[in-house]
Order: sequence, then structure tokens, then C-alpha cells
Amino acid sequence: MENAIRLYSSKKVQREILNSAKDREVGVKYGEKGYGKRPDILQFESDVYELARQGATSFHISVERWKDPLKLSAGMTKKQLDELRIGYDLLIDIDSDFLEYSRTCAGLIIEALKYNEIENIALKFSGRSGFHIGIPFEAFPEKINNQEARLLFPD
Repeated sequence: MENAIRLYSSKKVQREILNSAKDREVGVKYGEKGYGKRPDILQFESDVYELARQGATSFHISVERWKDPLKLSAGMTKKQLDELRIGYDLLIDIDSDFLEYSRTCAGLIIEALKYNEIENIALKFSGRSGFHIGIPFEAFPEKINNQEARLLFPD
């Protein structure tokens, strides 16, 4: 617990988490106790530290971006969600029992994305035997097959 408080007391860490959480739902995990209330957001850098002091061990930020994440509720229809959704980032999660296969796959996907002129690609080691490739919504065309790209989630 002390390690989490030390990490989340860093102003740089707080600032980066808050920047990532803009217009997104945030799931706050409290170790083995599970997640906090839903929906939740972060409004201030100090929220990160205060939640850590209350036992938060990690922050899980949605790929979807919302006009008002606090208006989310269980049982909403796709139409209701589409009305609130600003956009979404694409996250490709590559996992294999063999790290070298995951690394090769991630490399090939990134090459294909670059070949198709996709910019601002993020790559992160997932911590076990895989990689996460992230593509921000800004990299998408406004429309895909004459439909607004923001309405195509989760398809």
C-alpha cells in the first residue's frame, strides 16, 4: 500500500493520469476488494493521491470518450450510449504463451498500421507475455463507410 501512495503522490504521475482520464470513465481498483462505484471520473490531480490514500491500487481508464461520463448507467441502450459518446481509442491486446510470438505479432501490426498511414501509435508491454497497441481516436477518419466513426464502437 505504501508503494501505491508513494507512486500516486508524484505530481507528474497525477498529471499524466488526469490527462489520460479527460472525458473518460475511470474504474478505481482497491486491490483484492475490487472496484469502486460506477460511473466515476477524476477531476483534479489531487483526486489520484486522495484515492490512493483511501486504498486505490490502480486506475483503469476507458477507451471510450464521453460528453459526460457521470451520465453513464447500467442498461443504457446503444442509442443512448451513442448520444453520449465523443469517440474511442482502439486498443489491440496481443497475448501469447510465447513472448517472442507476441513481439513479432505486435511488430507486424505496427508495420501494417504505418503502411496504411496511421499515426500516433502507442506500444506498451503488458507485463506478462504480450503487448498493447493503442491508436487514438484522432487517427481515425471522420467517417467509415459513410458512418460517423464515433458511432462504430464496439464494432
